[in-house]
Amino acid sequence: MSKDSIERPGTLDDLQLDEGGIVQVNGKKVGAYRDLDNECHLVSTRCTHMGCTVNWNDAERSWDCPCHGSRFDTKGNVLEGPATQPLAYERKTDASKQ
Repeated sequence: MSKDSIERPGTLDDLQLDEGGIVQVNGKKVGAYRDLDNECHLVSTRCTHMGCTVNWNDAERSWDCPCHGSRFDTKGNVLEGPATQPLAYERKTDASKQ
């Protein structure tokens, strides 16, 4: 597990291209991934299975739940269960206007 996957509250401006992490947006903690087109993809950090906090997996480019192993893509879609519902998702095209 890389240091990037450890929760480090920051802002969207802290994320480089193709990087994800937990940040603050409008005073709320969210999972964010900045893609290669400089668009930010925001997801809820609460796993839809049992409510644990997901972490960014830098190697796999996914949001992983440490409690029961659910995995989600950069847009919150389920990659692996036991979760069956996606994470809440929002796309932010202009990251400089938080």
